Amino acid sequence: MSPAEFQPGRRRLLQGAALAAVSTALLPATARAAARPKAVDYPPAEWVPASPSNYTKSTRPNQYAIDHVVIHVTQETYQDALAIFQNPAKQVSAHYLVRSKDGHIAQCVRDKDVAWHAGNWDYNTRSIGIEHEGWVDKPEYFTDALYEQSALLTKSICSTYGIPMNREHIIGHVEVPGTDHTDPGPYWDWNKYLRMVNLL
Repeated sequence: MSPAEFQPGRRRLLQGAALAAVSTALLPATARAAARPKAVDYPPAEWVPASPSNYTKSTRPNQYAIDHVVIHVTQETYQDALAIFQNPAKQVSAHYLVRSKDGHIAQCVRDKDVAWHAGNWDYNTRSIGIEHEGWVDKPEYFTDALYEQSALLTKSICSTYGIPMNREHIIGHVEVPGTDHTDPGPYWDWNKYLRMVNLL
């Protein structure tokens, strides 16, 4: 027999595809959800994608090592920050956004891609950016829920990419070379945050 004789005909291929589609449709909703591609890198997060015009596609950590987490404060509300990330004219994004009142997390850029958050291309390529709803001069936005959920997220990122959980590798936007930003500002409690990252 020739190799061509072993190849299934078009009709058989179509029948197989139809059977696969029917069998998938008959699966319970939970199984169908599990079969879908993973939309977020941190399972508790909600996927709220930034405009593709506001980040660079990549294959991190293959293309660039991930060795820092950069902590930001939005100077905007949670909803306004999401709208900015989704506006292709804004040219800005972050990987994650944490809401003040309850610590809810949105993932806006996949970890593998380069978010435009640090204002420094080298730091963008090698870091995960986490925005926090609030203002640098309004400490009431830095709620226990925000700190706790952000610390759990940072711990997960550090564990995933082998980032040391210390102040040399978990930095504020203000510490990025060349930045003119001051966030997270003087009211961000670094001692509390690092303690939570390491103990939660």
